[in-house]
Amino acid sequence: MADPGRMAEIAARKQAAGRIGFGMGCIAATVAIVINLIRAPRPVSVGLVLLVILVALLNVPIGIAMGLLGERLSRRSSEEGD
Repeated sequence: MADPGRMAEIAARKQAAGRIGFGMGCIAATVAIVINLIRAPRPVSVGLVLLVILVALLNVPIGIAMGLLGERLSRRSSEEGD
């Protein structure tokens, strides 16, 4: 059975990686919104703004997934194969 201390450490690392990934996704979404709105043809409609925002917000779950993947790849492997 796995060590409870090690399991708590892994859970804390996953939590931190998810939060960092969320932050990275939010920053990427903000940058994408600004870039797309600057490049959008004028006049800008409400539908275009909503589309830009919705597409840019796809960066948030991608950021979280990348953070969790980075945590998993950087974790030391054990003999138990967790």
